Amino acid sequence: MATFFRFWTRQAEVRPFATVAATEACLSACGDLIAQTIGKHLPSKNHSSETNTPASGYDLWRTSRFVLFAVCVSPLGVKWHRFLDRTFPIRSQNTWFKSKPRVSRAKRRSEQKHTARQVGKRLACDVLLYEPTMYALFFSSMALMEGGGLDDVKYRISTLLLPTYLTGLTISPIIQSINFAFIPLIYRVPFGSSFDLFWDSYLSWVNNEKLAMIEDNAADQTS
Repeated sequence: MATFFRFWTRQAEVRPFATVAATEACLSACGDLIAQTIGKHLPSKNHSSETNTPASGYDLWRTSRFVLFAVCVSPLGVKWHRFLDRTFPIRSQNTWFKSKPRVSRAKRRSEQKHTARQVGKRLACDVLLYEPTMYALFFSSMALMEGGGLDDVKYRISTLLLPTYLTGLTISPIIQSINFAFIPLIYRVPFGSSFDLFWDSYLSWVNNEKLAMIEDNAADQTS
């Protein structure tokens, strides 16, 4: 594991976008396959058993769409974290630890307050700007890659964006606070994505359920 970690770090330093894209591809694929595995054991309220994926196989096209989206938006994640780092700089990410015994308690407290303010600003921008934008891109991209039109895009955004965003607020601020406060810049995207593995499973499941409901509605209208 340590050898792989050193290898990943070297690659991320030399090829940050390619390395993060490959990491995101692996994590998003795992997330979708987890969602499909769970979906096989959950009854669907939106569509009949005839439209379900057979229990013995997986929808690899669905996984491919999920991976393609993750790879395409991964550069945005890298650039976003760099932007936050420049806009709200933190003088030291070790202010929470007593790494410098000669630093006075008052100065350490001042550094901690500064770090807390900067982390709060980063978190506010991330929650209010980046996350809803990513959700909108996700549902729009899935709708288009699944053969839908603009009406489908509008429908998914209007029905899925707000509930998904509110659900994400129950966990993402905690993860991102740790990310912004303690994790070095080079590791922030994969760190967040590691926790997003199960969140990606949720997104994949939500999107697929909505797709099945749309297909059922279209079948009812034509019958």
